[in-house]
Parts: sequence; C-alpha cells; structure tokens
Amino acid sequence: MYQILIYVGFAYVCFTWFIWRRKQGIDHMQGMMGTMSVSMTIGLIGGLIFGDVYRGDLYVSTMWGMLAGGLSGFLLGVPLSILSMVEGILSGVMGGMMGAMLGEMVPSEKVESLLFVFVMLFTVCILLVAKLIDFHKKETKWSSFFHHPSTPAILLLAVFFWYQSLPFPSPALFAGDRTTEINLTAVDFSYKPNQFTVKKDTEIKVVFQNDGNVEHDIQVVSYGKIVTISESSSEHRHGGMAKDVVHLHARPGESVETVWKALEEGTYEFYCTIPGHKESGMIGRLQVTG
Repeated sequence: MYQILIYVGFAYVCFTWFIWRRKQGIDHMQGMMGTMSVSMTIGLIGGLIFGDVYRGDLYVSTMWGMLAGGLSGFLLGVPLSILSMVEGILSGVMGGMMGAMLGEMVPSEKVESLLFVFVMLFTVCILLVAKLIDFHKKETKWSSFFHHPSTPAILLLAVFFWYQSLPFPSPALFAGDRTTEINLTAVDFSYKPNQFTVKKDTEIKVVFQNDGNVEHDIQVVSYGKIVTISESSSEHRHGGMAKDVVHLHARPGESVETVWKALEEGTYEFYCTIPGHKESGMIGRLQVTG
C-alpha cells in the first residue's frame, strides 16, 4: 500500500503547488471544483485503506479517513477562499467516511480492484481540474505539452500500468501449498482482522490471541465443511460441542492454537459465543475458495 500512498501524496503536492502558483487567476467556481473533487477522492482512498487496515474497528478507520480527506481539502482551499476551504473540508470528510465504510464492508480480496478505481478517479480529477484552470493562461513550453490531447491519455496509461505492476499481498498467508496460518486477535469487543480467505482442502493453523479483559472464543458453524484436526488443549472446546461446529476458547491474555481443514467452498460466519459478545460486534467471515 505504501507505493499508492507515495503516489497520491506526490500527485497531491504537485497539484497543491499548481494551485498556489495560479491562485490569482482562479475564480470561486474553479476553486470549489478543485478542492471538492480532489479532497473527496483522497478521502475515499484514505478511508478505504484505513478501513481495510483497521477492519473490525469502524470508528478508528472512519476518523483516520475523515482526517485524511478533510486535511487535504483544507490545505487546497487555503490559498483560494474561505468557501473553497469549507467545501474542501466537508467533501474530504464525507469521502473519508464513505471510504472507511467500504473498507469495512468489502472483502479484503476485493479492496485492490476498488482502490484501483479510486486511484484512477483521483488522477482524472487532477488532470481535468488542472486543464480547466490553466486553459486561458499564456502558452508556455510546459503548458503546451500539458494541453496536447495525448498527454492525459499517456499519463493515465502510465498510472494504469504502474498500478498493475504493484505486488499486492494475497488475502491469505500461505506457508505452503496446503497450509495456511491465520493470526486472529480478540479485543473487547471485536476480532482483528475479522475476514479471512483460504483455499479448499487447506490445513488452517489458527493462532487465537485474547488481548481483551474478559474471556473470548471463536466458533465457526460450517455443518461439517470445516473440521478440527488438532488443538493445543482439549479444555478450549468447552466440552460437548456439536459435531458441525469448530470452536476455540481463550482466557484474557492467553494464546491458543488449533488446526482446521476446509473441505468445501463457501463463506462461513464465525463469532464469539460468550453471551452478549456477538451482539456487540464480535463476528467475522471465513471464505473458502477453490
């Protein structure tokens, strides 16, 4: 993700410098369009990234997304007008909120494609607004190059191929062809992370760490499609569990392990069985692919 953050930050700094250099010739409408569109897309990108990183904690991801979008709108609007500054802040905050919600709701394996859409939208907005602002300026060597019809297409293609070359990590961490390790942390009251993707017929090593102040567990209802192969302690099953569920329990500060095996494709819900914990947000999804 850091390559995307570097690109967005660099493009934003260049665009801000462009705005500051031409602030005398920018009218209110152009200023509002520029601050609103750029801060909104930055908010969407930042919110989506934070939503994926802090999956399971929507409050934190929303606050960071709002901060990224709102701050970018504020800095863009400072040299223009108070109205542009206010519109930029509000648009950025709204973009950050929407991006964080998308990052929370969209499966991890889909974030890459959605982020691509936002990065391209961010690039298009900068190119269009810059062209609009610079349209009536005196032609120079650089502006004539920028105004050439092929320049935006070349820049967009460059961003497209650069993005496709980025080494995005796989949603599941594979230690081998048939083994996956999942590190799951429980706090009061959420799982971090709360979504995983594994392969069918894979042995899944689950390391369950309870960082909360009360006991927590994890239970997957799979109707026999996910089975327990081994467990660090038989005490962690609460005894007498149904055959169609897999279960793991940890006391505060305790770390336990288990090995499961996914037998069939599908999306399986897991949650904490301690009374009231599921209703408070301790719920997640395990997706098994072919």
